[in-house]
Parts: sequence; C-alpha cells; structure tokens
Amino acid sequence: MLIQGSPISINFPLGSNDNERFWYWRGASGKKYIHSIYPGNACPPLPGAIYVAIRRIGHLRTVVAIGRFSPFWDGASSELAGVDADEIHVHLLARDNAAANAVLNDLQAAFVETRQNVS
Repeated sequence: MLIQGSPISINFPLGSNDNERFWYWRGASGKKYIHSIYPGNACPPLPGAIYVAIRRIGHLRTVVAIGRFSPFWDGASSELAGVDADEIHVHLLARDNAAANAVLNDLQAAFVETRQNVS
C-alpha cells in the first residue's frame, strides 16, 4: 500500500480551524494514525514522537521524510536538518516505546513503497 493521508473528518464548531490541525496517515498495514500538524519551522520539542515531514503544493501534501525524534530532542537537534518541509505532522498516541516503533515501521514501509513506485 502506498502512503496515503486524509484530513480528520470531525465537524468542529463553526469558526474553529481545528479540522486543519489534524491529519491521518495510513501505514502499509492499512491502519490510520492521527497526527497533529505544526508549521515546518515551529514544531515544539516532542521527544520520542513520530514525525511525518510534509511539503505542500496547494492542497496536495507530499511526504518528504518520516522518523522519530530523539528521546532527548529539545527542538534544536538535527532530526529534520536539511529536510525542506512546510509542515511537521506528529503522532503522539503510541502507548509505549514498542508501540511507537511499530507505528514508525508501518508508516516507513508505506513511504518506502511509495518511493519505489514513483521511481
């Protein structure tokens, strides 16, 4: 399965932009993982969180990198150095380290498959 994303489909109160703050990414297994969206240059320190770096062209979101922040990440380290991203989508709901690694592996497998099909 190719990596696919979709906006959250909850109807938030009128005037709320919360539907622009969350995004689902689907892993190779078909499972969907909800992510919080941060501007590329303003992602807060989220040690151990899984990230999907995104480049936007209009409404199209393209994945440029997937990884996991260091457990000691303070927002200044090099996980995203050299990555040209407009947004950082962050998954924070893994219950423990093993679950976080499983989510990361699932998303990376979908990303690798996408890149192979594009090449």
